[in-house]
Amino acid sequence: MDQVELAAVPLFSMLDEAHLAWLATRCPPRDLSRGATAARVGEPARHLVVVIRGTLSAGYDTSHGSRVRFVTVTGPCVIDKAAVLGGESHTATWTASTACRIRLLPAGLLRDLIDQVPALRDHVLRHLSDQVNRERRAQVRRAAPQPVTRVAAWVAESMRTRGSRITLPGAQQGLGEEIGLSRVTVNRALQVLVGAGAIRVEPGAIIVLDPSRLTDRDGS
Repeated sequence: MDQVELAAVPLFSMLDEAHLAWLATRCPPRDLSRGATAARVGEPARHLVVVIRGTLSAGYDTSHGSRVRFVTVTGPCVIDKAAVLGGESHTATWTASTACRIRLLPAGLLRDLIDQVPALRDHVLRHLSDQVNRERRAQVRRAAPQPVTRVAAWVAESMRTRGSRITLPGAQQGLGEEIGLSRVTVNRALQVLVGAGAIRVEPGAIIVLDPSRLTDRDGS
């Protein structure tokens, strides 16, 4: 069962059963309740956080008391790869939005694994490249002048990994924190996309009806 869980994590999908078993014995699972912290901003990033299942949100509380939400991820996946491999500190606090199961992989063990499986090095580099590209697209979304454009771009990006049913990160308030809009503005933008036939809004989720209609629209 442990090997099956780890094999579903994209970063480890190329590993054989022996290496997955080796990994599983060194990184036992931990269960987090909703609201628990998996990693805290400013703490040394010594472990890769492997999300087996559940959803984590990365956020930062400013000195002015406002919250910035960077991203929300749903397992299976690995978070904060760049910070861990660079020997840096966590740049966000990762909080469980739902009950989660995680594993903590020490950076040194990942390096040992790369030495054992040289092909894993290119695999890890591709994942790091994907992360950089996602973050750049997120910056472009936040710079869009029209709220409807920001929301539509976020929905289109989310479809890459979540399909046509997208769970909102902390409801509409959480989505607003992630893309730099108020909850009221997010709600108005969603209603524009509903009126265009692009999406349907359900409690805590967005259902994409017509991806081709997730285009730039004039809205506020």
